Amino acid sequence: MTFEDGLDVAFPNIGADPFEITWQTKSLTRHQPMLENYKVTSAGRLLKEDAEYEHAPEEDRPGYNEETDGFDTEIERARGSMRKIHHGWSDTAYHGTFEFHRTIDGDYVSLDAKFTDGQLVEISRNK
Repeated sequence: MTFEDGLDVAFPNIGADPFEITWQTKSLTRHQPMLENYKVTSAGRLLKEDAEYEHAPEEDRPGYNEETDGFDTEIERARGSMRKIHHGWSDTAYHGTFEFHRTIDGDYVSLDAKFTDGQLVEISRNK
């Protein structure tokens, strides 16, 4: 999850630029882990990436050996077997609070984002 620069809602002091960090959250979906991408726009809206996945042809995958027309191991065969097709972003109209986090310079930083009627209204630090 990322935050676009220019957001009007203030971040607590975390000792780093929050707009340069890719954050993690596991509290946005009911079926975890989903490994989905989210971003908060500079206007304070939470967007979810619309994407689908497809199988990549074996010859397009990393680790494919053209000389043997295959892979050295099954792990190599699996690596890169799926690729994402990005279709854009959709507004989630999220209402509620969710936790997001990251380790910064060895310190675990946990924050809450509060949304009201789809609009980010507050970011606070968890103790």
